[in-house]
Amino acid sequence: MYFDKHIDRNFLRVHVEDVVIFCHGLPYQPGSVIEKNYDKLASYFAERGKPSVIFDFSGTGLSRGEFSLSAWRDDLVNIVEKFSKVDLIAFSLGGVPATFTSSLKNVRSLVLVATPCCFEHIRILDKIYTHAKSRGFIRGIRTYENFVSKIKQDMEDLEPLKWIKNSKSTMIVHGTADEIIPFESGKILYREADQPKYFLKVLNGGHSLRQEKAVIDEIISWLDKKKEK
Repeated sequence: MYFDKHIDRNFLRVHVEDVVIFCHGLPYQPGSVIEKNYDKLASYFAERGKPSVIFDFSGTGLSRGEFSLSAWRDDLVNIVEKFSKVDLIAFSLGGVPATFTSSLKNVRSLVLVATPCCFEHIRILDKIYTHAKSRGFIRGIRTYENFVSKIKQDMEDLEPLKWIKNSKSTMIVHGTADEIIPFESGKILYREADQPKYFLKVLNGGHSLRQEKAVIDEIISWLDKKKEK
């Protein structure tokens, strides 16, 4: 993939083929991933030799369209297909489309952080709905029943538990004190994943593990080891 940019008087074309793609979860606050600490996270990876891509899924942030997990799947497939080699790092509900997409031939590895294995393991949807509806930062949601039904219906097709075996190389990261997606969810996904796989158990870790430097450094170390093989 390439993109064009002007820097002062000069025109540049930048080619990027081997990237890390980050997948955000269901937003609990308004704004784009660029305005949140995903931008710092992508920069942190890039400084360590890993060109990184962040984006807003459909219905959120600066992206167009309406929210649905099936739309998120289509978003990610379209983006992944633009690159030659991809490592996917997905947080929370972003792990649903990421697990499905991990079967594409150019996806080298999959990292799931605090990802639900199945619909029954997703908590506080009522709070997310109320918060999002009042502030309008998840587009396309209507009634609470419609919101939950849409997620449940998509999860029947995209449930990570159904697709995790398609991943070529998998790292599961989960905190033992996760208040949104239970720790058991990570254990179930790890059990179902094929080798090679690695489980990072974060003692007393909550749901927002992307803000934990030790966790991020462990993910980078794992990716480095995979490339060396």
